[in-house]
Amino acid sequence: MPDGELSNRRSCDLLIRNGQIITMDAERRLYRCGAVAISGSRIVEVGRDAELSERFDPTRTVDAGRGIVHPGFIDAHNHIVHTSCRGVFGSIHDTSASPVNFADWKAGVTADDEAAATAMACVEMLRCGFTMFVEPGSLFSTGAAAAAIERVGLRALVAPLYLWDRRECFQAMPALESRSLMARAPIDLDRSLAQLDQELHRNADPDALVRGYVFVYGVGTGSPDLLQAAHACARDNKVPLHLHAGYVPQEGQIYRDLNGASQLVHLHELGVLDNDTVIVHANALDDAEEAAVHESGCMIVWCPSAFFSLGIGRGANFKMAERYRRGVCVALGTDGSFDGTPGDTMQAAHFAAQTYADPISAEALLEMQTVNAAAAAGLESKLGSLEPGKRADVVVRSARVAEAHPDNNPVHSLALRLGAGSVDTVLVNGEVVFSGGRSTRVDEREVYQGVSTSVVGRAKRLGIDLSAEWPTIN
Repeated sequence: MPDGELSNRRSCDLLIRNGQIITMDAERRLYRCGAVAISGSRIVEVGRDAELSERFDPTRTVDAGRGIVHPGFIDAHNHIVHTSCRGVFGSIHDTSASPVNFADWKAGVTADDEAAATAMACVEMLRCGFTMFVEPGSLFSTGAAAAAIERVGLRALVAPLYLWDRRECFQAMPALESRSLMARAPIDLDRSLAQLDQELHRNADPDALVRGYVFVYGVGTGSPDLLQAAHACARDNKVPLHLHAGYVPQEGQIYRDLNGASQLVHLHELGVLDNDTVIVHANALDDAEEAAVHESGCMIVWCPSAFFSLGIGRGANFKMAERYRRGVCVALGTDGSFDGTPGDTMQAAHFAAQTYADPISAEALLEMQTVNAAAAAGLESKLGSLEPGKRADVVVRSARVAEAHPDNNPVHSLALRLGAGSVDTVLVNGEVVFSGGRSTRVDEREVYQGVSTSVVGRAKRLGIDLSAEWPTIN
């Protein structure tokens, strides 16, 4: 190549080339043979492989081998430590099978337990193509969890512990309440108000992987005073406000009886519902609440696996597809990875919509797991798509797996077929944190052993028998 042409080449730290690029940019452009140039923590250009290979002189190159390259998925609602509940309860909603319920399990956690569970869940997320999650205020030790998140190399939003000051609506959800949980996180207005901004100090560093936001537990457990104070705190600090609502029909009825109005209608009247407010679940809203969603411009995080687990499908009025079509920003969350992984969420949403004969396209599912989830996190200008100037949170999938083929429709492949085994390389903030199907930052075997040991110890403390129902021979 002539010297003049070499002098026109730009340097970059990393060039991901020879990939099927799903950008999720405003035009939703796909590059059949594309490339992504990265310098430092940011994307500098996305385009055709032939053009970027000519223009850039990278320090390092990753050959995607015709695999799919996409923005890191974002789990918009994940009680990260609850992943450690797998196999402990037949159903977390059952309050009759054991004297120890799900709330007791949550309360019985130590800082070491939270660190172990978080590290395992973060590794699992990388394996599923996720680079960020939103933790909804269920961590007793955010410091221990944040250290584990940073060690693995993910992003996260964290919030103060269980902000609530009313208990009436727990009648509809008895497994979410216990004496041990309320002893560690008292239902108290003064405590909740004092802790509203507790995690916001993390936002002083614009490059921090773990940031803070405001989450009020919701589902009728917040008084007007708490809700309005939380809304003001979130707005003053330019972070989103999240809360659970519309979880089960009984919760909504209790709320109406107590307040004389439906929950979201009441929130709208209080000035709490606006376009930076995020309602999580919204499984059971009445017509007046549906109107409040559209009038306020609020966002919704849908947790389809949790919806299935509640057993309310027969009586529920499925609205997620309609909301999406009407322009509501609907994102996807796992809630708790009890019987699956975050990588199952889009498929669960697909089947839920099919069950109600109101299908949601693969394109819509990808929007819910990327750009819409970034919006729910208040980070849409930084994450959710592969565009110049955005943070380099990038996933490279292998084309050497059966589920990647046929490869005529990469959007369908990514949304509904490609599982954890297809993730080859993951970058977070421009750093390769997963390569060749393994973490580059932690010993995965130690992480897995750590959480298994933690769960056994925790069960022993609580008097839970982890023995299998079937005869087991050691």
